[in-house]
Amino acid sequence: MAEYTHRVSDEEARRIQRFLYGVAVGTVLFVAIMIVAVITAPRWIKLISHESERRFIAPHVEWVAEYLLEEGDPVLQAYVDRLGREIAAEMDLPSELQLRFIVIEGSAVNAFTTLGGHIFVLDGLVRELDNENSLAMVLAHEIAHAKNRDPLSGASRGILLQILISSVRSNSGIDPRGGAETGLELLLNDYSREQEEAADRLALIGLQKRYGHTGGATRLFEALSAAYGDSEVPEILSSHPHVGDRIAAINALIAEKGWESRATVPHPAEVQDALSSRP
Repeated sequence: MAEYTHRVSDEEARRIQRFLYGVAVGTVLFVAIMIVAVITAPRWIKLISHESERRFIAPHVEWVAEYLLEEGDPVLQAYVDRLGREIAAEMDLPSELQLRFIVIEGSAVNAFTTLGGHIFVLDGLVRELDNENSLAMVLAHEIAHAKNRDPLSGASRGILLQILISSVRSNSGIDPRGGAETGLELLLNDYSREQEEAADRLALIGLQKRYGHTGGATRLFEALSAAYGDSEVPEILSSHPHVGDRIAAINALIAEKGWESRATVPHPAEVQDALSSRP
C-alpha cells in the first residue's frame, strides 16, 4: 500500500500563516499591555476598590498575625482601638475604608499601616509615648497613610498585579500558608518623603479637631531624635524625612494655622497599669 503524503495547498498554507501571524501579534500585544500596566501601576492602582484590596490582603495579614507576630495586651488593644476610631472620626475618611487596629508585642517604638486599612501598633510605642495626645498623633499619621492609599502605591509592582488579578475573582485564590514572604513585604512598606510629610499634615489636622489643640504632636519625633539623633534613625524609618525636619514642619504648620499647644492627657489608669506590669 502506498504511503499517504499530505500536501498543503496554497490556500491551506495561507490559513496557517494567518493563524500563526495572529498568535504572534496577540502575544506581542499581551506582553506590551502587561509592560505598560506594570510601568504605570502607581497611577492606576488606586482605582482598585477598597473591598478588593481588603480581600487580597486578608489571608496574608491573618497568616502573619497568627504565625509571626505575638498578640499584644488586651487592655492596650482595646485602648488603641478606641482611640484610633475616635481620631479617625475627625479625618473625613471615605465610607468604604474600614480600619483595623492591631496591637502586637515588640519593644520597637513603631507603628505601620498595610493594605486594607490594617494598622499595626507595637506596644513599645505606647510605652514610649506617655500621653494620649501623642499616641493619637501617631495613629492619625497611620490613618492618613490608609486614607491616601499609600500602602497600595508603595507596594511592589509585582504585588500590584496580584491585587489586580484578585480583584476580578470571587476570592483571592492565594494560599495564605504560602504567603509569608509576600505578607511581610506588604506589611513593611516604605513611603516617600512626600507621602510621610502629607501624612504628618493630615494627622496634625485630625489631632487639632479631636482635642482642640496640638499638644503632644511632636513627642514621638523628639523621642526618636533623643535616641538616635537626626541622621541615625532605625532602618525602618530610613526613608522618612529627618526627625528634625518633621518637627520643624509640624511646628511651622501649627504657627501658620494659629493653633494652640496645651497640656496633654495622660493614658487611662488601666493602660498605665498594663504598661507598668509588663517587663
